[in-house]
Amino acid sequence: MEKKILQKGRSYYKKGKVLWVLKHKEKLFSKVLGTYPYYVEVDLAKNSNKCTCPQGKDCKHVAATLSAFEEGFYVESTDPLSEFSPESFIDKYFFEENPELGLETLLKELHYQMNNDESGSEVAKLLRKVLKLFPLSPSKEIGFQLRDIFEEFQRLFSDYNLTGDLEKEIEEAIKDCSL
Repeated sequence: MEKKILQKGRSYYKKGKVLWVLKHKEKLFSKVLGTYPYYVEVDLAKNSNKCTCPQGKDCKHVAATLSAFEEGFYVESTDPLSEFSPESFIDKYFFEENPELGLETLLKELHYQMNNDESGSEVAKLLRKVLKLFPLSPSKEIGFQLRDIFEEFQRLFSDYNLTGDLEKEIEEAIKDCSL
């Protein structure tokens, strides 16, 4: 991979654009925020990679994934299904083992999607995921962030029927945080 691409990837990692990395056997799977969220697969044994970005391989998203891995920012799995659906495995990991990291990651993605999701669908999906994790690691700070993100969602998508339902769910979730 070119030095320039490796530097861009390192910068992406340092800026927090790598949401997660999953290692299964000799493969890495990740989700990296770029123009869009991109999914990366790296085969360490074969020294090959794939990315869902237009470049398709040997890109800054792959370099960011490798940087994250080298820095120890990854979760390891022996479950064969994790290779089939890495994001599902990560969701399970966040829910069962590390809800704090899950909330941090989802909030980062929520902020990103608020600026990029024209339909509101991804934001609504992520809000619901946060609402499932929030009771496992509630905090005022996260409650404030959640409320701020929702207020922006409400401003942009006030005519969606879903908005009223989400408002009730969020108010219920954060009511015990004394906001």
